[in-house]
Formats: sequence, C-alpha cells, structure tokens
Amino acid sequence: MTEKALKRIAKIEQRCATLADVVSSIRSVYSKSNDTQKEYIETMIGAAIWYIPKPQDAWTGFISFAALKAFHPDSGVAKPKFSEEHVYPRKVAARILLSNEELNGKSMVSLFLEKYGKVHYLTSDENKAAQPHQRVGVFTSPDNAYIKAGIELIPVMTEDLNQIKKRDRSVIDKYLYYNKENRNV
Repeated sequence: MTEKALKRIAKIEQRCATLADVVSSIRSVYSKSNDTQKEYIETMIGAAIWYIPKPQDAWTGFISFAALKAFHPDSGVAKPKFSEEHVYPRKVAARILLSNEELNGKSMVSLFLEKYGKVHYLTSDENKAAQPHQRVGVFTSPDNAYIKAGIELIPVMTEDLNQIKKRDRSVIDKYLYYNKENRNV
C-alpha cells in the first residue's frame, strides 16, 4: 500500500473516531429536541459524513444502465460524466448513527467503509430522480429507492471502468448487449 493510501486510511479513521464522539455527545440533545431541531442535527451529522475522505474502494461496482449508455460513442453526449450517488443518504445515515448507542470510532470506520461511504455511478438526472425516494421518513432501502426512481443498476468489472470512461465501444457494447438481453423489460 502506498504512503498516500495509508494517509487516507489514517484520515478516515481519525474523522470517523471524531464523528462517533460527536454523535455520542449530541445524542442527549437530539433525544429531547423537537422535529425541526432533530432535522438540523441530522443535517449537521450528514454533512460531517460528507467530509470524511472517500475510501479508495468507494465505488460499489454498479453503474446505471443510462450512465453506461451515455458513455457509448454513439450516444450523442459530447462529454458524459458519472454522478457519484451515495448508496445511503447522509441524513438517513445520520439518523441511524444517532440511534446507535454502541457507536464508537472503530464501528464508525466499519460503517463508513462498508455502507455510508459507498457510491454507485449514475447520470446527474438519475441522481436528482432518486432524491425524493431517499428522504428521511420515505427511504426504506437503497434498492427500493432506485426502483421507485426507475434506475437500473448493472454490475461492471472494476478493470473495465477506465475503458468505459474512455468510451471504449467494445467494452460498453458488452455490458449494454448483455444487460439488454437480461433486462426485465
């Protein structure tokens, strides 16, 4: 592992430990707050999650079908971009963390690396379409939110991602053809 990667991991661990301490410290204030105050606290904790460095392996290996199509050379999209979509919305994660009485630095690192720091690649329009289904009180699961938003995620091998970003027709066609043949449409 490179020195840069080790520094990133150390920073993630430090920020997670700090966040776990903050969550534990604010839990009593949160529990006696009204709904408006709770939403504000959840927003603050959610923002803190955002400022934890992204893990090197944050990408889940899933890309939306629409994002993959946008990268195809024949798509008509001049400069396609992936939108990194957090699998778990930050405010939802904040609410879960605030209810976790056992939270500590070590468990926060695990939760962040395995759950709250993970991203899928979507189009920016899909990212916006998912948001209403990811709100506190509505969100039930990542899969359910994507289904309700009409987003189809497909698995992509890590070694193919750079070729997709370079708009390699044969690599993209492989995924589009396979997924077209196996779609539930």
